[in-house]
Amino acid sequence: MALQRLPKPIFVSKNLKIFQVSSGNSELRIATPKKLFKLAVTRNKIKRQIKSIFHVNELNENNDLFVIMVFKPFLLLSYQEASFEICKAVKS
Repeated sequence: MALQRLPKPIFVSKNLKIFQVSSGNSELRIATPKKLFKLAVTRNKIKRQIKSIFHVNELNENNDLFVIMVFKPFLLLSYQEASFEICKAVKS
C-alpha cells in the first residue's frame, strides 16, 4: 500500500504514527526506516515488540489493516509505556 493512499492517521505522537484502513482481513504493517534505525537487530526488536503488544492486548480483532510508522524516540520507551500508548491509540 502506497503512502499517498493512506487516510489521515488515527494517532500521531513523537514516537509513532498509526493509520487504520478497513480491509477484508486483519493485518499489521510496521515501518521502521533504515535511515533512523541503522541496525537490523534494532528494527526487528521494535517490530517484535509492537506485534507482541497487538497480540497480548488483542487489538486487531475487527479485520482492519494497521500501518504503524515508528520514529527514533520510540527506543526510549519501556515496553509498558509503548503498550499503553499503542493501546490508547487503537482503542480510541
